[in-house]
Amino acid sequence: MALLRALKRWYAPLLDWCLRRPWTVIALAGAIAVAALATAPLLGTDFMPRLDEGAYLLQTVLPPEASLDEVDRLNHRVEDLLRDVPEVEDVVRRTGRSERTEDPMPHTISDVLVVLRPSRNRSSDAIEDDMRSRVGHLPGVSVLFTTPLGMRIDEGLGGTPADLALKVFGPDLDQLTTLAEQARRIMSEVRGVTDLRMEQATGLPQLRITVNRQAAGRVGLAPGDVIRAIRVGLVGQQVSDVWLGQRRFDLIVRLSDDRRADFNAIRSLLVDGHDGTRIPLGQLADIEQSSGPGAIRRESGSRRLAVEATVSGRDLGGTAAEIRERVAREMRLPTGYFFDLGGRVENQARATRSLLIAIGLALFAVFILLYGALGSVGEAALILSTVPMALIGGVVALFLARESWNVSSLVGLIGLFGIAVQNSLVLITQTRTLMAEGHEFRQALREASIGRVRPKLMTAGTAILGLMPLLVLRLHGTEIERPLAIVMIGGLVTSTLFTLLVLPALYVMAMRSRYQRV
Repeated sequence: MALLRALKRWYAPLLDWCLRRPWTVIALAGAIAVAALATAPLLGTDFMPRLDEGAYLLQTVLPPEASLDEVDRLNHRVEDLLRDVPEVEDVVRRTGRSERTEDPMPHTISDVLVVLRPSRNRSSDAIEDDMRSRVGHLPGVSVLFTTPLGMRIDEGLGGTPADLALKVFGPDLDQLTTLAEQARRIMSEVRGVTDLRMEQATGLPQLRITVNRQAAGRVGLAPGDVIRAIRVGLVGQQVSDVWLGQRRFDLIVRLSDDRRADFNAIRSLLVDGHDGTRIPLGQLADIEQSSGPGAIRRESGSRRLAVEATVSGRDLGGTAAEIRERVAREMRLPTGYFFDLGGRVENQARATRSLLIAIGLALFAVFILLYGALGSVGEAALILSTVPMALIGGVVALFLARESWNVSSLVGLIGLFGIAVQNSLVLITQTRTLMAEGHEFRQALREASIGRVRPKLMTAGTAILGLMPLLVLRLHGTEIERPLAIVMIGGLVTSTLFTLLVLPALYVMAMRSRYQRV
């Protein structure tokens, strides 16, 4: 323990200097704090750190009028391009999802799982950029990059796998499409926005059949009779059962597949009249081919259309703030129309708000406990003064490590505040104990400070050593804990120095009127 003895010999004269010049120490600490806090606006904000899962999940979207064969052909092209990336081990695709599931998906949307090799020379960001450059310019295909776990988390919390989803709300679908196109143009000019795509509002081929009531009435048919004939021809009607062994199958009567897809064949569909005559459907109804929405999405009781994007090479919060500011400035929304930002950024705002409330309540509870233990508002507030210094260390550490504020770093603050408050409480309690034994205030404070050097350094040192593997080891999953470790290590350094040097000076100044012998 020669090192600890040397530290005590170095610390004692420095402590005496701080106790003789408390105002100088406080001024220096304040100047350092202001300089450190100047880095806070430079920090970005995110929801969660991006996980290196060893795999990517690409969601490809084609126009709603694309046939299954066309979807399969283009997605095979995507798979071939991805397999050319050296780090890719395997590519698996799923196209569409049954309508009977909780989350149906049309055949024009595919999830492409890209499994990476365990040993690879390039970083995940470099591999992602390479894949994006290969598949991002295929005509008619929009691609969204995410990860398997990240996609499930984002869809479960925000309803979309995208980092950003600018949602435009309003009553008219055509107007929504126009506004969404304007928003898409604005977002394309924002730095960091990639994989930009707009939800398909129109383009799905439709066949509109409007029954001519007068024509149907002349042959004794009601509109419902014509509709039933259309349903039999296009959808089918069960007329019997077929048994193969012990298995039963429904026998359905309808037009053949090629005739159901033929406009002229549908116009020629014969409808039985009440007098036994058979009339072509084209004489009983107006039939026209058109295009319409593949899906009408509603949220909060209003129609909405979303423009989705991934954020790459920039923090999520800064990108969202710029998009929100530019859209509000450059777009003129008609009456009854408004926009909102969703996706991962919505989860970030909700989680940050909840954690900040939790931190505030925790600090208030700690203050109440300190006041109950010490019986002094001044000393309780003095102990809590360690918290801002711990925060400063966390901010500087994040800045030096080029990390951003996120849920993980905020959780690290909660743990950091507990350790910082504990060390300060021990110092104040030890000082009061020595004073109760008859020591003069300055002497008691000096002995308590020197006597607590070893425990304070051991507490901070063991915590820092325990957190170091999260910074040094680059293993899958450590991305979540790394911001937490950075905040705690930086905060432990500054809070320990504050407790050793600044807190005694603050204690002298705060208690000068209470202990007149100082």
